[in-house]
Amino acid sequence: MGIFSIFNPVLTLYYRLVVKIKFYWYSRKKRKRKKTANAFLKEKLSNKGIKEKTVDKIIENYLKFGETIFDRKLMQGALSLDKKILPKPLRSKK
Repeated sequence: MGIFSIFNPVLTLYYRLVVKIKFYWYSRKKRKRKKTANAFLKEKLSNKGIKEKTVDKIIENYLKFGETIFDRKLMQGALSLDKKILPKPLRSKK
C-alpha cells in the first residue's frame, strides 16, 4: 500500500464512467444504423413485389450478418480507452 492507494477508488469510478459513456454512445450509434438500414432495405425490397413477411426476414438476416461481420471495428473503437487516460510506462535510462 503506497501513498497513492487513496486514489484507486477515484480512478476506478472514473474508468467505470468512461466505459459506461462509451457503451451508451456505441448502443445509440448501433440503433441509429439499424434503423437507417431497415428503412432503406424496406423501401428497396417492397418495390420489387416481395411479400411483407419475406422482406422482414431478409432484413433481419441482413442486420444479423452485418452485426457479426462489419461491426467489429466500431466495437473496438468504442471499447478502446484514449491514450491520454492510459499513460505510457516510464522508461529508465541506462
